[in-house]
Amino acid sequence: MRPRLAVLCAILLSSSASMYAYTFSAWVPAWDTNALTSMQLHAGSLDESNPGWYSLDGNGAIAKNWNAENPQLRAAMTGTRLLPTIKNYVNGSFNAAVVLSLIATADAREAHAEAIRQLVVQNAFDGIDIDYEGLPESAKSNFSALIALLAEKLHAVNRKLSLTLAAKTGDAQTWAGPGGNDWQSLGASADSIKIMAYDKHYPGSAPGDVTPLDWLDAVVTYAEAHVPSKKVIVGLPWYGYDWLGTTASAVTYASGMQLAVSQGVTPSRDASGELTFAYAGHSVFFQDAQSYVVKVNAVLGRHPGIGGFAHWRAGAEDAGVWPKIDLFRGNSSGAAPAPAPPKPARTRPSRP
Repeated sequence: MRPRLAVLCAILLSSSASMYAYTFSAWVPAWDTNALTSMQLHAGSLDESNPGWYSLDGNGAIAKNWNAENPQLRAAMTGTRLLPTIKNYVNGSFNAAVVLSLIATADAREAHAEAIRQLVVQNAFDGIDIDYEGLPESAKSNFSALIALLAEKLHAVNRKLSLTLAAKTGDAQTWAGPGGNDWQSLGASADSIKIMAYDKHYPGSAPGDVTPLDWLDAVVTYAEAHVPSKKVIVGLPWYGYDWLGTTASAVTYASGMQLAVSQGVTPSRDASGELTFAYAGHSVFFQDAQSYVVKVNAVLGRHPGIGGFAHWRAGAEDAGVWPKIDLFRGNSSGAAPAPAPPKPARTRPSRP
């Protein structure tokens, strides 16, 4: 009986590994009616929703964004863990100075953490997602202290803390944004670290793929070296850009395809699987279901122990991604092609 028992145990362990559960979440902008439709149709494919309901005002108070706490959107997200996002997005741009004032002293950190705890409890949220961008390297210690305190307060009331962080591939990236985050201390406190693994090419840069596979691998490699793997949530793009020189505007899957049709061109695919085409001096790169699968497989092929995937943003996606998410959730250990080997790359603060 013992040999047969050993074989049975091996089979069970193999089955358990093949059904490793990845978390899938999406940031949900309240200002886009397409995001509401997307959640009404597809929220059942997600484990967590992060509606962009809150920002900081110029004094550091938590302010409701337009259409925040919309009951129709909240109803659409029923069945997912609800962790709304708070951003330091003030008057049209990310404002580091507001955050610096909130984390400068122990009293200030206590007041801000308590305000967030009360927001979560009073609204019966499952937790909160903090997206404070553009922090300088000098903010590392104080920001880590705020997050440790906030995690303690939320965990005491059985709530979750998610952090959204700018991607980086090394400790030498000390400019504002990635420089202000100590991933090791933040990863020890928060329940999940959502990495904005997009905008390698961005408005202001030369045109190119939004998430190159070699850069993506380097980002996740850095994350796993500093954060427990199960807490690493890889944020992937569901959008793209239309560049003219270094000036770029965002495109969704639908608008990208409509633009290609209007210009009489057929998009091709680049090495990272992204759709791309050119017209009248413009260069366009954007996402569809196939490029999404390429990215997920590239990550899981080298980093199968991560916690899951987040997505910017609901309402911008190719509807074909949803059946793919269902497949990954049901059998997330399928064969994955190995991406190109990593190479050094400079990151920047992500788009708002």
